[in-house]
Amino acid sequence: MQDGKFIRCAKCGSALTDDEIALYKKMVNRGSTEFTCIRCLAGHFSVTTDSLYEKIAQFRSEGCTLFPPRSGPRYLGVDYGDVRTGIAVSDETNFLACRVGCIREEWAPKLAERIKEYVISYGITDIVLGDPVNMNGTHGPRSEKAHGFAGLLKTVCGTNVILYDERLTTVSAHMYLSENNVRGKKRKDEVDKLAAEIILQAYLDSK
Repeated sequence: MQDGKFIRCAKCGSALTDDEIALYKKMVNRGSTEFTCIRCLAGHFSVTTDSLYEKIAQFRSEGCTLFPPRSGPRYLGVDYGDVRTGIAVSDETNFLACRVGCIREEWAPKLAERIKEYVISYGITDIVLGDPVNMNGTHGPRSEKAHGFAGLLKTVCGTNVILYDERLTTVSAHMYLSENNVRGKKRKDEVDKLAAEIILQAYLDSK
């Protein structure tokens, strides 16, 4: 099934990565024109998604031509919010972060699917997810929620997920927007996108 630039799972409608398409061809049917995502495939075989991601790594290491070698890393920054989630990507040199979108979605599974579409579009290998640690360094309910979401992202997107301390990120974003006189409804979306950019840039600078 085609949906614009995405090929989607024939069962659940999830956008499919190249690895998911290749895995279906390898394990089920080389001649198929419809494919299923890794979670639906895991359900079909009664195995975990982690075991199938390990299979992908195995097939790639064995030189299976369906699974081309990975290129260099590219990062996606995520500022996870209750209503809006900001998205940023690194440039191809991983030197600069650039804000690219804001997703309005409260249900975590649907949000993960929306983020997966950015992963596919930009060829992302690693997600940098903001971890809202308390100012004293402890992990409260919001940080625990982010850690849970990190696990969901890894399952849905098949990427490495890096939790990065985001203390004062939103404050910095608001200060920047105030200095540039960004107000009203536009500010709500921009502050989340900018927060994601700040998180990702801080991570890139740390490397």
